Amino acid sequence: MIRAPLLCSLLALLAGAARAADSPAGKELFARHCAVCHAAGPGHPGTERLAESRGADRAVLEQRKDLVPAYIRLVVRRGLIEMPPWRESEISEAQLEQLVRYLAPGAK
Repeated sequence: MIRAPLLCSLLALLAGAARAADSPAGKELFARHCAVCHAAGPGHPGTERLAESRGADRAVLEQRKDLVPAYIRLVVRRGLIEMPPWRESEISEAQLEQLVRYLAPGAK
């Protein structure tokens, strides 16, 4: 008999492996479309703006653990403040889902 904690751990590992398979594509898309503004370090206006408005601990998108998939989708499609909206012809729905899984891997 498999105990509940062990079963939960196994399921978490399997889910993590599935997300990891999406991560390279999401990371590549982030590097191509988002990093110019949202990468870590100075000279990235999105990161600098988030540091001013949300604090340094929430400035680097790739390091955040609190991003919600619906919010990522909304901001990408509609834009926010200085960030322009991204059309489906620029980032497809499938690519957007890869970005979401990359930036919010533990979310549903």
